[in-house]
Amino acid sequence: MQRLELPYTETARPYFATLANEPGAIWFHSGNPARAGHRWEWCSAWPDTRYKMLANQQVQREHQGKTSVIDTHDFLGWLATQQPELAIDNDLPFTSGLAGHLNYEAGHGLQGLTGRHPSPTCLASIDRYNWSLVIDHEQRRSFLCLSEHLSETLRRRVIAWFETHRGHTPERHSEPAIAPLNWRSGMSREAYQQRFATLKNYILAGDIYQANLTRPWYADIDTRITDWAIYSQLIDRVQAPYAVFHRAADHTLMSVSPERFITVNQGRIITQPIKGTRPRGATPEADQRLAQELELSEKDRAENLMIVDLLRNDLSRNARAGSVKVPELCKPVTFSNVHHLVSTITADLAAGATPLDLLRDAFPGGSITGAPKRRAMEIIDELEVCARGPYCGTAFWLSDSGAFDSNILIRSLLRTPNQLMCSGGGGIVADSLANDEYEESATKVAHILNALGTVSGR
Repeated sequence: MQRLELPYTETARPYFATLANEPGAIWFHSGNPARAGHRWEWCSAWPDTRYKMLANQQVQREHQGKTSVIDTHDFLGWLATQQPELAIDNDLPFTSGLAGHLNYEAGHGLQGLTGRHPSPTCLASIDRYNWSLVIDHEQRRSFLCLSEHLSETLRRRVIAWFETHRGHTPERHSEPAIAPLNWRSGMSREAYQQRFATLKNYILAGDIYQANLTRPWYADIDTRITDWAIYSQLIDRVQAPYAVFHRAADHTLMSVSPERFITVNQGRIITQPIKGTRPRGATPEADQRLAQELELSEKDRAENLMIVDLLRNDLSRNARAGSVKVPELCKPVTFSNVHHLVSTITADLAAGATPLDLLRDAFPGGSITGAPKRRAMEIIDELEVCARGPYCGTAFWLSDSGAFDSNILIRSLLRTPNQLMCSGGGGIVADSLANDEYEESATKVAHILNALGTVSGR
């Protein structure tokens, strides 16, 4: 691997702005790294190979202008075989490797389910990147990393990009503001209440303990508006620790997620589910009162504990026996627009298991499905009005060094040519109240919708 150094920046944003509208552009970041306490972020574009998980147990592979289709019943297991055997220094999180996102509906096949909603034929978009720009905020250095597997054509392209920026940081140019969008809810209050009542009946009948009920919002958008113009305006207003932008072949994912899913570093596994929410207060006193109310809420703590137990079980399938621990349970954490309860579960990866095995056996995340997971997913499919798409799926990267990180794709936008879609929801348990849960789903996405326009109805 070759490393070249570029001028350090407080965020990769000025560099990524020059790449954001290129094929496969991808950026994993934390909004404000100093405030979030995150050391690393990285970005790239122009992937060497693109993989699509199709709905018929096939993988579409695009490489150097050629497309092939491979039959496989285990997309993530097959994907692990596409990692080259490289000896890479482990001091940078991602230098080259696989990165992209899985739709929530990819989990149907993993759980042996068939969804009733029409969903895109592409259930996952994963790209192979043989170069990356990595920023180390602790050492205040920026590295351009070039893999030995980088093709000569692409190497020349990346080096040309490097030469443009090697002597100075790119100037930050503000994207023109987009015209305010008109967001419309895809589920009325009455429709939500009907579905909520059905879900509560399933809980009271003993089918499940908890399920996550979500609803969508839509906005039409001019096809001439770039993905970067949208995301740039969004992240001006909203900061998040597990944010990601990914230009897939037929859509773009734009996420400001506050929730980590699974990370693996040198065999150490960490997952941090979120359950329990309160809005931020209008005054410091009101804000503190809401945070304390959340911390003391028996309902929210019980909701969080159910998901912790589910994830402990999910991780144990690929963890060393006896290594699963819960060092933090229901810790209050404050984000830009809400307070959440966050728990931390740790484990050691079992011998012979890979991070993609771990992802496969824990996906979709328990915090956005319910408990028991499979039955909760059946009920979700019955009650929700459309396929979730990337929402409640995961964005992840797997470095050639073996390091792995992923998020839960909440607080996310799906951009197709002339439409944006955003969804929000929450976990329903036996003592949940319909109006409270309906309002909470709107609260969770209000800062995203308001950053880009106005909402007609709730």
